[in-house]
Amino acid sequence: MDSDKCSENDASGKSEEPMPRKSSTVSLGVDVPPDCTIDLAELVKRLLSFQPPNDDYSVHPELTAQDCLIVCHMAIKYLSSSTSVCVQTDSPINIVGDLHGQFHDLLRFFDQLGQPPQAKFLFLGDYVNKGKFSLEVIVLLLSLMLMYPDSVVLLRGSSECASKCSHYGFKDELIGRFGANSGTSVLVGFLRCFQWLPLAAIVGGKLLCCHGGVSPSFELEPFASGQLESNADLLNNKIERPFELEQFGLACDLLCSDPMKSPARDNFEVSVPEGERLKLNWVTGGGSCSYHFSKEALCSSLRSVNAALLVRGREIANEGFAVRHDRLCITLCSAPGYHGTRGNKGAALQFEDREVNLDRPGSFFVLTPRSELLSEKSRSFLYWHSTA
Repeated sequence: MDSDKCSENDASGKSEEPMPRKSSTVSLGVDVPPDCTIDLAELVKRLLSFQPPNDDYSVHPELTAQDCLIVCHMAIKYLSSSTSVCVQTDSPINIVGDLHGQFHDLLRFFDQLGQPPQAKFLFLGDYVNKGKFSLEVIVLLLSLMLMYPDSVVLLRGSSECASKCSHYGFKDELIGRFGANSGTSVLVGFLRCFQWLPLAAIVGGKLLCCHGGVSPSFELEPFASGQLESNADLLNNKIERPFELEQFGLACDLLCSDPMKSPARDNFEVSVPEGERLKLNWVTGGGSCSYHFSKEALCSSLRSVNAALLVRGREIANEGFAVRHDRLCITLCSAPGYHGTRGNKGAALQFEDREVNLDRPGSFFVLTPRSELLSEKSRSFLYWHSTA
């Protein structure tokens, strides 16, 4: 939903030195005082039960810089040892799209769909930026993942990188809450954590879920000649963590590619020297650092990972969801009233059966926006640059 320069810089805006590749000994890169502990159950309970007093959205749940650093440290330790680039999970499951710091709407989803571990969730990224409760969103979700790893799966979004956190509000939020020194330390902790988040998930062996979309890399080796049953594993071998988000390549496409929207663009053809007409299934441009992909490109990519449907986030959808490419691509936006300036709804995709049935691929749970009912002053406490 932001400008798509898929490069990472450190919290000061300078180029960050690459982190070492994963080894048997992982450098967590988060400074936590020795012997510090945290009661995750109490923290989760405090966040899940939070209600702004008298609808005063200037009030936040109590969180300390040390709380955040400990959660980051625990999350990196878990992600580096117990997850992969492409995770395998199953249904029943609720799939949630972009949240962008809209903590109160996240609580509405939990109120209506259930809370972990009774309900299972897969989140598609873009937890931070734009909304001024990004800290609460990411701390709650990381804590739930640590407490209930079988019930909460977090994927990385395009907002989970240093350049966007520095320009779209998360850095300012942390410095405003904790001061310059502690706020920067907490930001670095979260950025280290983001570098370990998975990029994709396969649900029930049939759904490919990611923040952005598919990649032309799926049409190349090693995917082109791989065994279908193991091509999800090829993703894990192709991308190592922790990693920097580059301006091109497979990781960038999983986070930043989009489906072609208009039939005119989808059928765009060019002349070749022999006079033939060539259909373009991968088109660059349109403000994205990645590709726009056609239905044919999507079908080919889904076959390469033995999947049948793409579920993604990344874009605003007026109804909270959008279905494209002959129902092979579902876009979810779970931030109703995005940025306090839009009237869009927010949706989650529910799969209630134990096996994913593509003849009945699930149902949408939709939230209407509340931001338009709020005063301009209240919106200023909820969103960065809400009038922009």
